[in-house]
Amino acid sequence: MTLRLVCIAAAICGLAAPALAADEDWDGGYDAAPAAESTTTDLSIRIGIGGVVQPDWEGSNDYEIVPWPIVSLEYLRLPGIGTVGGRTVGFSIGPSFNFVGERDPSSDPALTGLGTVDSAFEFGLRAIYEVNNWGAYAALRQGFGGHDGLVGEAALYAVWRPTDVFVVRAGPNVTYASADYFDTYFSVTPVQSFRSGLPVYSAGSGFKSAGIQALATYSLTEKVDLHFRAGYDRLVSGAADSPIVTTAGSRDQFSAGLGLSYRIDLDLYD
Repeated sequence: MTLRLVCIAAAICGLAAPALAADEDWDGGYDAAPAAESTTTDLSIRIGIGGVVQPDWEGSNDYEIVPWPIVSLEYLRLPGIGTVGGRTVGFSIGPSFNFVGERDPSSDPALTGLGTVDSAFEFGLRAIYEVNNWGAYAALRQGFGGHDGLVGEAALYAVWRPTDVFVVRAGPNVTYASADYFDTYFSVTPVQSFRSGLPVYSAGSGFKSAGIQALATYSLTEKVDLHFRAGYDRLVSGAADSPIVTTAGSRDQFSAGLGLSYRIDLDLYD
């Protein structure tokens, strides 16, 4: 019973967890081979791991490989309430999580004088609406640790299913951030200006980036999936004009990842 409760908590809290230090995935709609909806399966969760190539820090023109934890809730039956996920298409809502890694000046001379920004955790809610050939995604998260700002993102995407075991989702996305977030990663204080030689700068708040992302899932077996992701984001507004980016980085941000996951089916109530 304890194991079952732990699995339920992990599925709910980790719904479609994104890559470390990367924006939220919106491929948590419906996989190529959905979990079987039978009387013997009450909960299906997917867990896995992969790697993502992405900028060292937001706005950087250097790249690194970071872990990509894959955790998603595929199917959940709640007696007397209904079901979540499975083969049903439509609206779903759940937790949203993101991790932003530490920005350490000792790892990049371009950050000299700006001070260390600790790792940050972001928690919030996400909503997905998906029908046969298209979907929409939105999320809002609060930061803790390295920053205490609000981060929002939205995407509109097309869905292509060339076979029963292969599904591709691709479309434009935008991100938004509050002043607290912009100040942490893009503003330059007078003290930082004196130490780094960069001009004093206040980044403000608003839209942070706009781009396009593609996510693909290929089912190797009934329970094992192979995941691909690739994206391009262009920093905009206060983020794009930050001297941290214009002097030491790039407004163009690319990412690509590959991962493998396994689906676990549980009978909770019998």
